[in-house]
Amino acid sequence: MVWLARPVVPAFAFALLGLACGDSGTMASATTSECPVGAQGCPCTQGGGCDGGLACEDGMCMPSGTGSEGQETSTSSTPTTSGSESASGTTTGTTTTEATTAVEPTTTGTTTNGGPKLDVGMDTTGGPPAQGCTKIDMLFVLDGSGSMNEERSALAAINAFTEVVDTLAMLGDGDIDYRIAVTTDNDDGFITPGCWQEPDPWVSSVGHTPMEVAQAFSCAVSGFGNNVFEAEVGCEHVLTSAVDLLDGDASGFVREDALLVLVLVTDVDDYGAYDQVGGNNCGIGCSTPPTPVTELTQRLVDDVKLGEADGVAAIVIAGDPDVDAGVNFCGQPGSCGCNGLDCGVFHADRLWDFVGMLGTNGHAADLCAGAQAVPTAVETALTSSIDLACEQFEPPQ
Repeated sequence: MVWLARPVVPAFAFALLGLACGDSGTMASATTSECPVGAQGCPCTQGGGCDGGLACEDGMCMPSGTGSEGQETSTSSTPTTSGSESASGTTTGTTTTEATTAVEPTTTGTTTNGGPKLDVGMDTTGGPPAQGCTKIDMLFVLDGSGSMNEERSALAAINAFTEVVDTLAMLGDGDIDYRIAVTTDNDDGFITPGCWQEPDPWVSSVGHTPMEVAQAFSCAVSGFGNNVFEAEVGCEHVLTSAVDLLDGDASGFVREDALLVLVLVTDVDDYGAYDQVGGNNCGIGCSTPPTPVTELTQRLVDDVKLGEADGVAAIVIAGDPDVDAGVNFCGQPGSCGCNGLDCGVFHADRLWDFVGMLGTNGHAADLCAGAQAVPTAVETALTSSIDLACEQFEPPQ
């Protein structure tokens, strides 16, 4: 929600990108110069991932159907529930069936905003194989607004998050040394409430069971709510908040030899154009101008990862800007739940651009799928784009 009171219980249908296929138990874990993992005609990654435009079939990466401009697409019919909360607090909703489309970003050319894409794809022309990652630093950046309560709770459920970290630990060749931290869309720093019993502002797989990691994450997310960590309406900024936190962070969370993965979950854009003063029909908006996405991405690569472009990956779960579900009464575009008065999820143009700049290291999923599908979206991204990014990453020597 942008300018109206945010709905407390949004429930929408969303598309997951890059669905993994094949039996991960049969995936080849080694890469050879003759047949690099993820390339056409070569073994899939352990998680069932392949380069863009390829699909994992019987453990091998084979050409799949392509959409416009070489983008891989998949379509399914998913029940969608749309609803909104009026100013009086009354919630209404209808259930329809809509087709949802997943688009995996291409790895060459330019992004839709004209910025350069970072070429982090695997070299399939030969040469020495990538070493692959053994460590992952994962930062969850969660929209703190009231309309996101259900999505945060679904992700923080102990069983759901245990499955996420189990999947995370098995990426690449398995036995991943991972760290998990939590922050907000409002420059609140690392979220470490009193029940987070860690000397550092993150929880590590070293010395902790998956259940303990899940409990720590749930504890951190429990600090959200009741207007705590909630950005000024219209000024939500998951990407900018993440970059500002990590660029210059002295805690030591980001390790030079680890793959950095951002997980951005929000129902609006990062300082969206429609949320800016003059960007909507209501004449109201956020007065903080957005930093160009190209600059934010470059800061992650140059300043946070010291020039290692293949060391940055991201999972974005937000409103698909290619889905036109109408507008709210201020003329702000929505991806679902629009009824002429309000929308449930708004377009995330800047976040989609960010994913595109990361090439195969980026994964986007539509939040319109609903709260319970958010942890599934993270697992899907881990077993596809992030698993491939892990295989491709070459830690500095």
